[in-house]
Amino acid sequence: MAKGLLHPALITPGGHRRFSLEDVEAFAVGLLDEPDGARLLTTGEAARLLGVSQPTLNRAVRRGRLHATVTTPGGHRRFDSAELRAALYFEGPA
Repeated sequence: MAKGLLHPALITPGGHRRFSLEDVEAFAVGLLDEPDGARLLTTGEAARLLGVSQPTLNRAVRRGRLHATVTTPGGHRRFDSAELRAALYFEGPA
């Protein structure tokens, strides 16, 4: 992954990453061990949780008000649900 959390077993000549099933399963198990049932949310899920639109969420990220936990190799952001809930509790919607 872009942040080095999961390393590809193979990169094709076209630059596509291929991951081993064992590595993906181990990574997924690690995500399930998050405290308080935290999990990674897509941009759409995070926006719904915060009660804002996706463009508003993206602006908050660009302005540094929110931080994605992981950015996928394709550039998609994933947000930690526990961190977003904490942000809601302390700051209100983004």
